[in-house]
Amino acid sequence: MQFHCIIHQEALCSKLLGFENVMKVVVPTVNFIKSRGLNHRQFKQFLEDIESEYGDLLFYTEVRWLSRGLTLQRFLNLIEEIQLFLAEKKNDVPELDNPDWLCDLAFLVDITNHLNVLNTRLQGKDQLISQLYSHVSSFQCKLSLFRTQINSANYGHFPNYKKIMEKFNKTDVNFAHVEKIDILIQAFENRFVDFKKVKPLLDIFSNPFNISPENAPELMQLELIDMQNDDNLRNKFNEGNLLNFYRCVDKNAYKELRINALKCASLFGSTYICEQTFSVMKLNKTKNRNRLANENLEAIIRVATSNVEPNIKKLVSSMQCHASK
Repeated sequence: MQFHCIIHQEALCSKLLGFENVMKVVVPTVNFIKSRGLNHRQFKQFLEDIESEYGDLLFYTEVRWLSRGLTLQRFLNLIEEIQLFLAEKKNDVPELDNPDWLCDLAFLVDITNHLNVLNTRLQGKDQLISQLYSHVSSFQCKLSLFRTQINSANYGHFPNYKKIMEKFNKTDVNFAHVEKIDILIQAFENRFVDFKKVKPLLDIFSNPFNISPENAPELMQLELIDMQNDDNLRNKFNEGNLLNFYRCVDKNAYKELRINALKCASLFGSTYICEQTFSVMKLNKTKNRNRLANENLEAIIRVATSNVEPNIKKLVSSMQCHASK
């Protein structure tokens, strides 16, 4: 089994949202304020003078696509302050007074915030493929709920969108936004179709005691029955560490279940280890340490990325002290 990184798949789905009409206004406006030193200083002072809750805008970068969630949220929160500041600078941006554009902005803020929550859950180390896929499956169910509710003018899970709709007394459903959710639903369906095919195997891997043997592949059925009637293995499973549980599973008695577990455990759902290693290398191999040998760098990376915790007290106690004469 081999699959593309789940986080990258999710980011690709997110990019299909579009909303170029929003970004082509937000990005130049943010750049006008942040990229010019005088404007930026004056804007920060302006926010301070009016005692704004926020002290500055945030930059948006295309490389980190989901960073636009934070940028857009801050932009929306400061929309009135931005309008006042731009008026002082005689820089007219008519979209900031357009109810339809503001609804698009608010909808994009909310849906991107939901995507950011998913992205955060998919990050971090020690997450197995079954855990990551459960986050994705959960989000797909949420998208279906969002579609149904927005189609009925229920904006409970879209607080910014709801606020703007109420502000301008908009009661009609915006079907363009419903279509955006449809696009996301279809994108997730297409991107994760391969995972759906192997979901039964992932379910067996993640909880072999909750699977009906009749629904399992024939090669695993008898092994599942034996395992589900083994109280020692059940107790070990209930301890919570899935990998430790499979280390206790006899490789001869449960050959097929062990093979399935090895396949599932070897699927890395994210590039966390790679990114962690690169970050360690970048922090250590700076221009001030340009004579750092590859052997030393390798040792540093190995120690920094290892899960083994050294027993410092034991190591120190085993060393012989040399008293100076």
